[in-house]
Amino acid sequence: MVRSMGKNPQLVKRAMALWLMLEEINYHELIRMIHSKDDNTIDIFFNQALECLEFIQPNATPPTSQQDETQVFLGLIDEPMNFRFFYYHREFMYKRHVHILETVCDKIFGENGAIEVDESGLKPVARPLEDGSSTSSHSSSDHQALPKLSNLNPGADEFHPGQTPEDTRTMFLTFSKGYPLSREEIVHFFTSNWGEVVQDVVIDSSHHPGQDPQFGRIVFTSSLVIPRVLNGQSKAKFMVNRKHLWARIYVPRHRGRRG
Repeated sequence: MVRSMGKNPQLVKRAMALWLMLEEINYHELIRMIHSKDDNTIDIFFNQALECLEFIQPNATPPTSQQDETQVFLGLIDEPMNFRFFYYHREFMYKRHVHILETVCDKIFGENGAIEVDESGLKPVARPLEDGSSTSSHSSSDHQALPKLSNLNPGADEFHPGQTPEDTRTMFLTFSKGYPLSREEIVHFFTSNWGEVVQDVVIDSSHHPGQDPQFGRIVFTSSLVIPRVLNGQSKAKFMVNRKHLWARIYVPRHRGRRG
């Protein structure tokens, strides 16, 4: 993005940290899918990422009703996601974004170069960022040098992001637009299926008058409940009173030395 599209390296690092954070919420293969798109589409996703970042800042203002209507990362994510998703989860997301930016992106993408991995996955290769430069074409080897971000810089320090006890028992909830679920419906659904496992359910109350909430969080009494809910999948999708409910868990990635 920096070398072939002329993007500011610092902004690219911020966007990459946001996408890595979303991968921690089990939006799997997000960066690889973005990389597979053409430059115009990548540019759209990049600009959307920067807009999303505005809504997780400590002093962020709520998105407007028009912004609530704008779905972001279309074609990458198969469930509703708009700017309110980021605003609603802003406290969690801001901390995670800063952590990933400092412990991953600032090490992989330094001020003067980026560390990539060659095709064998064994030897790091330094490439200049060339701030502000732009090229009209690039070789197939350039494409091949960026396949998997999880393989970058195998010599970096071990990455062990912390989780609070509540993080390990929390799932992110999303509802279909126009078909919200109440706290009572959610508690009844999980209790009916898995017993007395619900500690708390919080539904987004920051939406505009006349608009239905689309997001929430559920906290279980034990982290052992979540594998039962997921049933071997990376996310859970349910029908609750004939309305869709998506549930995802935050899973910190461990990036660092490879054996």
